[in-house]
Amino acid sequence: MIDIIKKYYKEPLYRNSIVLILNSAFGSLFGLLFWIVAARTVSSEDIGLATAAISAAALILALSMFGLDQGLVRYLPEVKEKNSFYSSIVILTLAFSLTISGVFLIGINVFSPVLSFIRESWFLLAFLAYIFVTSIHSIQNIAFIAIRRADLSMTLNLLLGMRVPALLFLAPFGVIGVFSAFGVAYLVTLLVGLFILYRYGLSITRNFDITSIKKILKFSLGNYSAGIFSMAPVTIIPIMILNTIGAKEGAYFYIAYSIASLLFVIPTAVSTSLFVEGSHNLPLKENVLKSVKLIFILLIPALIIIFLFGDKILLLFSREYSDKSFEMLQLLAISSIFSAVISIYISIKKIQKDVSMVNYVNFVLSILIIGIGYAALLKYGLLGVGYAWLGANALICAMLVGLIKFKEKWL
Repeated sequence: MIDIIKKYYKEPLYRNSIVLILNSAFGSLFGLLFWIVAARTVSSEDIGLATAAISAAALILALSMFGLDQGLVRYLPEVKEKNSFYSSIVILTLAFSLTISGVFLIGINVFSPVLSFIRESWFLLAFLAYIFVTSIHSIQNIAFIAIRRADLSMTLNLLLGMRVPALLFLAPFGVIGVFSAFGVAYLVTLLVGLFILYRYGLSITRNFDITSIKKILKFSLGNYSAGIFSMAPVTIIPIMILNTIGAKEGAYFYIAYSIASLLFVIPTAVSTSLFVEGSHNLPLKENVLKSVKLIFILLIPALIIIFLFGDKILLLFSREYSDKSFEMLQLLAISSIFSAVISIYISIKKIQKDVSMVNYVNFVLSILIIGIGYAALLKYGLLGVGYAWLGANALICAMLVGLIKFKEKWL
């Protein structure tokens, strides 16, 4: 058994995939622990408001990327001035995120009146600080993946577990306490990460590599829109639920999604590792087959655990969440099977620089989830979103399998 583990660990695809999975899994587990503590110390209404604010910040961050994170992974191995290239991407992302934040805050009464509390003095400062820190942190994480040191990213992300003890001190402050606990953990992780990346020759300087940015612009912008479509359901749906049926239902969805994200990290991590390996010009088809194999070896047992013990896991939060979130958790869990196929296909197209197809898949999937989800939410309540999520992923998966089999002939 030890020899088999060593053999798999020597394979960069498997090694980076496992590290990325553990990275995300630890993040998700700490996230679950955080929300367990929050559920027992903060009202479900405050949790609903806090998760909506976190989702809004995540949407702003996604909008500010402009695909530069994907450009960093795809082109960092090729550029000569790696430090200037990295610095340029950090500077641009930070500038975009603060600008978009300003637009969001000015028009918040139009975008989501329920979130107008964000503009209150102390929350406003916390929100802008959170955007600043997480913007740099996100590029930092991508840089570790791009240099094939996802293990360092995992080590750093363990520090994000600090948000749990931080919440114990900040919980009495309600919504802003929950939100600020995240910010404190990200700040500490960012500072440590800056030091480690410096030792690998990547630091934030005033040097701006306009030549390399121009080179990656087409690829990055293509992936930017795809990334927006991909992030849209996760960031828009909690706000949509809050605005239509209430903050408590938003909390029920968010807790179910937090547990389901433990499943989603498997295809996401493996497909990301596939993208990295393909960017280093390693054999594509062989790595695709290895990726599919690894995903389902890990995903099937995890699904079984969710279906057998998901309601018991939700009891860690409270009986309320076990009763209200379990069916949603089951629907999201099943969708991970279909999203695995979609993730692998998207990575293949990124490696082939076919950004138009990446955009098409993410756009259609996002529109289906949000559009059908909104209609189902109004008619059937919270579970309508779950069925829309599952149905959209299943439909797109079926279409891609047909495309792979009959047109691209991968099978």
